[in-house]
Amino acid sequence: MTHLSEHDLWGTGGNRVVVLPPTDGDVFVAIAIGGSAAVLWPVSEYDRAVEVAQRFTRRLRTAQPVTIKVLCVTLAEAQRFGFVPTGTMPAQTPHENAEDRQFVIRTLWAIVRNSNEAKPRADALDLLKQLGAKT
Repeated sequence: MTHLSEHDLWGTGGNRVVVLPPTDGDVFVAIAIGGSAAVLWPVSEYDRAVEVAQRFTRRLRTAQPVTIKVLCVTLAEAQRFGFVPTGTMPAQTPHENAEDRQFVIRTLWAIVRNSNEAKPRADALDLLKQLGAKT
């Protein structure tokens, strides 16, 4: 009888995925590996994030199994967790500030275009207005 090792190509090698579904006000979905954000997408990409996290469990091979987390967060939570820069970050160049601002605006527009729920769309539009983006 042949036994597959814990590091076979088809299994998870002991890795696991923990998923927190979106709630009201969430605008981002993050995949965190080992306490660090690996991916940050608009919350409309939630299903994609879960699929990618599950693929990571089959591909990552470390000395110890890892937990991969998929979390949906509000803008304020993303800033507190360090996924999105805030005013408390080290000084940035005007170019870096502009890039960060455009990233947030693009993400909010993606929510407006792709969300099937009224509340996230309304929240994203409100944030766009607060940011002075053309709506």
